[in-house]
Amino acid sequence: MNGKPRILAIDDTPTNLYTLGMALAGEFDLQIASSGPEGLVMARESPPDLILLDVMMPGMDGFETCRRFKAEPALAKTPIIFVTALSDLESELSGLSLGVADYIIKPFKVELVKLRIRNILRISSLSQELKASEECLRYVMEATGEGVWDWRMPDGVVHHNASWCRILGLDMSFLTHPVDTFMNLIHPDDRAGVQRVLGACLAGDGVYASEHRLRHTCGHYVWVADRGRIVERAASGEPTRMVGSIANITERKRHEAEIHHLAYFDVLTELPNRRLLIERLQQAVLRNQRNKQFGALMFLDMDRFKHLNDTHGHAKGDELLIEVASRLRGCVREQDTVARLGGDEFVVMLENLSGPFDEAIVNARAVGNKILQALNGPYRLGELSYTSTPSIGLTLFSGKDDGVDGILKRADVAMYAAKSAGRNTLREAEPSS
Repeated sequence: MNGKPRILAIDDTPTNLYTLGMALAGEFDLQIASSGPEGLVMARESPPDLILLDVMMPGMDGFETCRRFKAEPALAKTPIIFVTALSDLESELSGLSLGVADYIIKPFKVELVKLRIRNILRISSLSQELKASEECLRYVMEATGEGVWDWRMPDGVVHHNASWCRILGLDMSFLTHPVDTFMNLIHPDDRAGVQRVLGACLAGDGVYASEHRLRHTCGHYVWVADRGRIVERAASGEPTRMVGSIANITERKRHEAEIHHLAYFDVLTELPNRRLLIERLQQAVLRNQRNKQFGALMFLDMDRFKHLNDTHGHAKGDELLIEVASRLRGCVREQDTVARLGGDEFVVMLENLSGPFDEAIVNARAVGNKILQALNGPYRLGELSYTSTPSIGLTLFSGKDDGVDGILKRADVAMYAAKSAGRNTLREAEPSS
């Protein structure tokens, strides 16, 4: 609001206009009109910041004049104060029902009128600032693609903006829906976690943050970063309103998964690499300590692999490694681990071998012999048929072992013993005491 606030006073009584003019001229830019039609013309030409409107006027009275102002888009939000001698409740209610900002009874006190004008202008200014701020926020949200949600808890209803619907491919009928509808969109594997975080928010500091998947209308799931906070509470302290936003982070999650895969899996065979093997072996040792069970580790080295690379090229060598990985996976349970350390070296880790040591070693030896048989078959590498056999070193481990390095070393030593014994065989190492 630049300069003095512009006030339009509409009254058919000259003395009233004179009194208002004398009282308001110093603080406000006052325009006067003696009838409703004249006031409408003046307001259209130069929109005021506030209108003082008499009710009892000939022809078009104040009620009808107010209706005309409210019907014009450019003037509908302009605050109107009724200034009238009508003091009955029905007249006052009629005015307030039309949306007037205040109702002042004549004869009025000038200072009271000025105070009410200031207050209403302040409220109007704040409302405009809030509207501009909300519009700016809406533009920002639309520009960034973030979806906004507003949960009115007593009603059990959630309101959204258009971006929220677009993220999930929903039509605009989903701008408002019961909160249960939102919960049903959460991926079944993520739902308990979201409910746990939300429960902690409602019972605690009122801040909520979660990353989870929501079902798209096409059936697939979209990863979102969901953030919010409680903004209103009842007198009892119970939360009554919560607002927040979601951002589509599917691409970020995809990149994170790619980075994780590159960090923990072999590019050629898609098997776990050394880093992931060591992590899983550490976890297995801890589980064995708790469960008092045995696990087994086998080192495998493919015989005559260097000869294949030297005579037929590395592409054929890669084909053989991929086939070895596939055959190894077919020899073990889903809970076991098959890893590639590099070159032609593979590791198989068996977990949860039942029984005492003697029973566990029998079970591990059976898997080792199964692997020997599986890897002895000829390999079809394009037009080339090639035979390569494994040398396998086997060791058991439990929670009493001398650590991951010791387990790996024992299996490695046993594997070299298998090579020294003529290859294509399995040799065992005893677990440490």
